[in-house]
Amino acid sequence: MARSGGGIPVGSILGVRIQVHPSWLVIFVLVVLSLASVGTPEGRDDLAPALNFARAVIVALLFFACVLVHELAHAFVARRKGIQVSEITLFIFGGAANLEQEAPNARAEALIAAAGPASSIVLAGGFLVLAAALRGAAGEPARLVGGAASWLGSINLLLALFNLVPGFPMDGGRLLRALLWGVTRDFVRATRIATLIGRGFAYLLIGGGFFLALQGSILDGLWLAFIGWFLNQAAESSYRRVAVENLVRGVLVRDVMDREVPVVGPNLTLDTFVQQHLLAGRAPLYPVVIDGDLMGTIELAQVSRVPREDWPTMRVTDVMTRGPKMVTLTEPQPLWEAISHFEESGTQALPVVDGETKRRLLGLVTQEGVFRALRARRELTP
Repeated sequence: MARSGGGIPVGSILGVRIQVHPSWLVIFVLVVLSLASVGTPEGRDDLAPALNFARAVIVALLFFACVLVHELAHAFVARRKGIQVSEITLFIFGGAANLEQEAPNARAEALIAAAGPASSIVLAGGFLVLAAALRGAAGEPARLVGGAASWLGSINLLLALFNLVPGFPMDGGRLLRALLWGVTRDFVRATRIATLIGRGFAYLLIGGGFFLALQGSILDGLWLAFIGWFLNQAAESSYRRVAVENLVRGVLVRDVMDREVPVVGPNLTLDTFVQQHLLAGRAPLYPVVIDGDLMGTIELAQVSRVPREDWPTMRVTDVMTRGPKMVTLTEPQPLWEAISHFEESGTQALPVVDGETKRRLLGLVTQEGVFRALRARRELTP
């Protein structure tokens, strides 16, 4: 899959941040308990219970390492095609690489989408060969490794096959979109068709899940229905993203930014700041400047976290956002990048600085300004 959600940072690989979503812990526990109760794909062996449980933990950890390899394959091919990848998130259904933009053409889209399943098939082949070589070997270490390899081979093969199902935004759905894109020469239309097919597949999963539940397999049915619901939401969200990105194509930050922006100084006390600025409601976010240079930003939520009795003694500089936590834009940036930052940060406005020093304040982009631009573009677009 190709978009990620929030998570807990655990490191980085070749500049790509790796995050673990809290939902990953749910599937990790389920995988461990399931594998410990089954033994190997061929059935239970005579491995000691403690070693059998240890094997289940090892397989669960290596499985998510394999998922990471799957997503890194997407990321590295995307980079070869000139698309930046900022992070990968592991979550309950596997993983997602956050591609910062869409592929430039149908061929690149197909290569990026196919990279993940291809890596999983290669991993599956390697593990299955190792399992075959150790089959029938004597000794607990050999049985432990052989059983783990057998599981990992089977799981990676299932991962590849599941991702190749044409349910957008899964890899198979993206391959389908690439094919439709190549045929129609219309990226948005191809996305719309792939989304409809993906949502249809999701509804089949939901229906199948409820059927299984009615037949008595309640947990399996609910799990299948939950996967279908998740895919339906992901397909709808992906299409909205593409539609909005297409709507603002060619619009730059300078086209929608407000150049007349109220600013505050860092030494202003919070009570004065509230009285002079926040109560007047002139801006959703206030740049904090010294001699025209941006030092930080402050908004209502930051002030509200400070006890009211401390407002007379605390200053703007004590609570403002600064340094690496402060997101800024430059005038030549595409408006889509501002929209992406709004989605990620939840803030209502972003300061615009000059491209050379990245410190001189030039203006402010607000969510309200972006909505105005979107409405205008939508009215003017056939």
